[in-house]
Amino acid sequence: MTALFSRGDETAVLDRVLTDAARAEGRVVVLEGPAGIGKTALLEYLRDEAADRGLRVLTARASELDRAFAHGVVHQLFEPALAGAGSDERDRLFTGAAGRAAALFTGTATTDEQGYAVQLGLYWLTVNLAERRPLLLLVDDLQWADLPTLRFLEYLGRRLDGLPVAVVATVRTAEPDTPVELLAEITHGPSATVLRPAPLDGAAVADVLGRTLGALPEPGFTAAARQATGGNPLLVTLLAREAAAAQLTGTDAEGDRLTALGAPGVAPTVLRRLRPLGPDATTVARAAAVAGERGSLDDIVALADRDRGTVVRTLETLAAAAVLQPGSWTFVHPLVKAAIVGSCPPELLSAMHRAAAARLRERGARPAEIALHWLATAPAGDPQAVEDLVRSAAAAAADDAHEAATAHLRRALQEPPEPGRLPGVLLALGELEVRLQLPDGPGRLRRVLTLLPPGNDAARARAALGNHLVHTDPVAALDEFRRGLEQVTDPALKLRLEAFTLEALILPEAFPEARAAAFAAARADPSPSSIMLAHLAVKEACSGRPAPLVQAMAERALADGTLMATVGPASTTWNLLTHAMRFTESAQRCREVLEQGEELVADHGLREARFFVDQSWGYWHRDFGSVATGAARSLLCLENVRDLGFDLTVPVAAAVAVENLVHRDRLDEAATVMELPLGAAEHTFMEPFALTARGYLRLVQGRLDEAEVDLRRVVAFDAHRGWVIPNATRGRLRLAEVLAARGRREEARELAEQDIAVAAAAQLPGSVGMAMRVKALACPHDEAIAVLTEAVALLAGTPYRLEAGWAEHDLGARLNRTGDRAAAREPLRRSLDAAARTESSRLGRFARRELEAAGARPRRDHVTGTQALTAAERRVADLALEGLTNRQIAESLWVTLKTVEIHLSRTYAKLGVSSRKDLPAAMGAVAG
Repeated sequence: MTALFSRGDETAVLDRVLTDAARAEGRVVVLEGPAGIGKTALLEYLRDEAADRGLRVLTARASELDRAFAHGVVHQLFEPALAGAGSDERDRLFTGAAGRAAALFTGTATTDEQGYAVQLGLYWLTVNLAERRPLLLLVDDLQWADLPTLRFLEYLGRRLDGLPVAVVATVRTAEPDTPVELLAEITHGPSATVLRPAPLDGAAVADVLGRTLGALPEPGFTAAARQATGGNPLLVTLLAREAAAAQLTGTDAEGDRLTALGAPGVAPTVLRRLRPLGPDATTVARAAAVAGERGSLDDIVALADRDRGTVVRTLETLAAAAVLQPGSWTFVHPLVKAAIVGSCPPELLSAMHRAAAARLRERGARPAEIALHWLATAPAGDPQAVEDLVRSAAAAAADDAHEAATAHLRRALQEPPEPGRLPGVLLALGELEVRLQLPDGPGRLRRVLTLLPPGNDAARARAALGNHLVHTDPVAALDEFRRGLEQVTDPALKLRLEAFTLEALILPEAFPEARAAAFAAARADPSPSSIMLAHLAVKEACSGRPAPLVQAMAERALADGTLMATVGPASTTWNLLTHAMRFTESAQRCREVLEQGEELVADHGLREARFFVDQSWGYWHRDFGSVATGAARSLLCLENVRDLGFDLTVPVAAAVAVENLVHRDRLDEAATVMELPLGAAEHTFMEPFALTARGYLRLVQGRLDEAEVDLRRVVAFDAHRGWVIPNATRGRLRLAEVLAARGRREEARELAEQDIAVAAAAQLPGSVGMAMRVKALACPHDEAIAVLTEAVALLAGTPYRLEAGWAEHDLGARLNRTGDRAAAREPLRRSLDAAARTESSRLGRFARRELEAAGARPRRDHVTGTQALTAAERRVADLALEGLTNRQIAESLWVTLKTVEIHLSRTYAKLGVSSRKDLPAAMGAVAG
């Protein structure tokens, strides 16, 4: 057991952490303080105590170079456990979502979109490791850990509730360039405790001195030692050894001599200890420092240029002198290692790191391990250094470690690259810098464009530069995309550039002529690309072209798989294609495409793509499914885009949430969600959807003047864009409702009849039915009943269940007004049934009121309890209804098992049930 002094309070906390971990009450503890204060000793105490209690212990120690090794500390933590696992055990550890992290340990290439998936995979790998016995993760010197590791530990730390896992790390204070914000997130997490060991008091200092000198020192000697070291345990220990070497006995009279020994600090003390050991000790110590803990004995032999026997004996000597830990080449403390490195001449240190890089390359080490050594050398124009750093940057970018990749490429530029290699390095760095929104990125890309000939690399640069400019200077962005398209030959890059170009054309209002020309050219092209077909499908759908033609176009866009492979669900192009299918009333096919996109998002951890999928599902459920599920999906979508900082998309995410919330009769919540400025979304194709939602909310609230203003803006936008079908923005439909409510029936009727004609020509029976229902609002009773009867018949054969329910309601209400209460009851019962199936509380309230007026006794709505569910609870409940296990739900939603259990428990309580088997009945077994 590690010897500790004056650390009773700290060890008591650490003991409780182990007890809590064994009870599945995970904790994070950060031991914080200056170098040498005893943090590592406490970590070693905990390691030994955990082993005695039967916990599985995984350890890592970060070094200053680890910041540039993406997931380097993660590798230290998990690789020993994975290396010792047989094939069956390894399969178990990587089962389920944990498999997303497997590529990190096998060296399999990933895409830069899969970094979040790796983080999720590491979480589930941790869960699987802790499944059979509690797990303790120990990380020394966390302040030097790489950013992906810190992000993982922060992510894990927020999800330890219910897990038999403890994370304990040391953090050295007052270190330069520490990632302060990430460390703060770890130390302030929900399960985190911070311990700050205090300097040793006089009694503890005397105890340390006495153990080394063989007898307790006199008070004056102890006071001198404490003053010289500040009570720092490491410095006290080193000073005690120096005192023993100087043959001091601990008397008060020796206080001045002791002060002289302790004043210089750690480095001189270490070097003084090395001198009597001979020149081999210094050489081998330096070789061990350069090779690092990941190095092998053969590496140290090669770097020291000594025979194996000499190196082994010298390592034993260094351990005996308390420079290295016994039986290894790990230094007893980072300060000791720093002293060794600091004493080495820079030229010699660079040469040793170059030799270490060469050895690692020869044995096929990870690119990041090789690059660490180049980061420690002085630039010398070495082409091999450039290649190693570029390879490491590519691997880091694939692991979503963009900061590390940027650091490696910047170091490669310092080498510098040969002229023929320079453009490639600049391009890779510029792409990363604009992705990270770093100020040097645009200038870097413009410079590389002066060096590159026309071709794929130049097209890549223009794509990156255009994406950087698209929201601030759309004209310049479009120019870059077009010039890239002129130069590109790579098929996949060409499709991405085409998607960027078309998205840039349709987003703002700045390019009406260019948009029209692009679509005209596409119509004349006998073989348009899958990207163009997707955009053309949306354009033709909104323009009122026949639905079968648009549906065929959408199918052609999906047919060869290139759209999903090149842009996938993380793109506006894919999102628009799902809307084109919805506009043509292809509910089932749209659902299949959404499920495919959702599967890709879940499998690959495409965090940014989740917005597009949830937004599309929100509209799908508004139209064809459950508005409760639609509200849940769209509220989660809104939360996601806010977390990601996608300010441009916040209004459109809010819009679909508001639409569903209104149908849920949650008007106050809808009003709160909609209370935001359009901001950057103004004068873009997203504006009409936000204004329609706000106008609809204002209509329902009775704020008719404001609703009319919003909806007239939508109608004007639609006219400008040539969007004529009723079910795209629904602007004319809702404006007609407003006008009818204000008594301006002729104008309302004219708008509705225009929508009826357009929808009929487009072969959209559901849209015809919707428009006929609105037309009836402006008709006299007898005509309204005939119009609504036709609307009900039309909508009954379409997937618009909620719209069909409203048509049934309106027909029953009209029949009630004419006194035919008996005839009114049947459509009103069907309306109430539609309300239950779609979970529209608003429709249910209206239908029930009319049924009561018709003399019926409507059954109570058995799904009203779902109103109390939060968006997250509803999403979990929906997946439970689909038959997913708790773990499958957790993996699908990227949450913890405990979170799923809590959501289900609260759901059961709100619905008045006790288990999963009661959910279908309690939720009405809503399809959708």
